[in-house]
Amino acid sequence: MSNNDIYQPSLFSDAELGLNDQYTQEGPVCCLGMEFDNDEARREYFRNELRKRLPELRKIEGFPIGTDDDIIRLSDPPYYTACPNPWLNDFIREWEDEKVELEHEGKRDKQFRVSEPYASDVSDIKNDSVYRAHMYHTKVPHKLIMRYLLHYTEPGDIVLDGFAGTGMTGVAAQACGDLENQDWETIEADIDVKKQKRGLRHAICGDLSPYAATIAYNP
Repeated sequence: MSNNDIYQPSLFSDAELGLNDQYTQEGPVCCLGMEFDNDEARREYFRNELRKRLPELRKIEGFPIGTDDDIIRLSDPPYYTACPNPWLNDFIREWEDEKVELEHEGKRDKQFRVSEPYASDVSDIKNDSVYRAHMYHTKVPHKLIMRYLLHYTEPGDIVLDGFAGTGMTGVAAQACGDLENQDWETIEADIDVKKQKRGLRHAICGDLSPYAATIAYNP
């Protein structure tokens, strides 16, 4: 089964963007440049669009076994689809435009380069409540992933995790943009903060496991 989950900054802020029904926003929402009265209207529109695209998507090798109705029902497009996500390029174009704005605002360096590898002891971060929320055999604490993102990427960068498991890369990408609720002193204790910038990273996460995708989709 192929699952794609586009993470938006909603786990660590008040900007709930409708990753699933429990985060439905009642007021107007904007998605991929389109405005909707609420999240349910956004969801209904993109589910109809997904249904139109399913015949072409089914030609992709490894397309999941299931009826159109099942796939539509399991999906919350364009953020999450229970099949190859046809809106990936749309998100990437939108995020690339954001990079240009961040550069103009001085929040990212267009000439950013990593001069040395990240190396630090991170054995004490498995006590985090997010890590202990559920079990998964290859789970990695999101605060560990944050350290790598802060070291190797700039705000606005796009990260691909093709073996996403329960979505900790997506959680870490969002957490990098949480400027108030994170323990930044601990997270940046072994990072040269003069070279690093806090700020949201975007994550595209996918996994073949239905179990993993279900947990990642329902944080």
